[in-house]
Amino acid sequence: MNLKERTYLWYIALLRIYIGYYMLQQGIRKFQRDFPRGDWVGRQIGDLATLDLYPWYKKFLIDYVVPHQELFGYLVTFGEILVGGCLLLGFLTRLSAFVALFMLINYYLGVGMARGGATMAQQQTFIVALIIFLLSNPGRALGLDGLIFRGGKGVR
Repeated sequence: MNLKERTYLWYIALLRIYIGYYMLQQGIRKFQRDFPRGDWVGRQIGDLATLDLYPWYKKFLIDYVVPHQELFGYLVTFGEILVGGCLLLGFLTRLSAFVALFMLINYYLGVGMARGGATMAQQQTFIVALIIFLLSNPGRALGLDGLIFRGGKGVR
């Protein structure tokens, strides 16, 4: 943790820590329930044939995700654990935020569009927060990025 660097990002770091904790917790829960091996597409999204999704995204889900749902299940589970841990610790924050943004846009297009309501609103809120993380790099405050990339050395 870098508590000596003068920065005004501590309040965004609190949001980063919360989202990191949430994503880590969700990934661990998926891992404990053996999420990738079950019919997670049906449970999370629903019957793809009857849902009103964007046609190009529905085609992607049917043609690529469903035939390889165990692989995508592992990608989701370990992606959430990795991204959540990195955001929580403030480690490689911009890269983690970019990967999390990619994941959440996919959740939004699938689960969010199918269920709507609170699920969709939460994903929209997290997407906006992750865009802020990309622009502000809040890992420099209360995070490992402040120690690793201090003084302009390394990637900013």
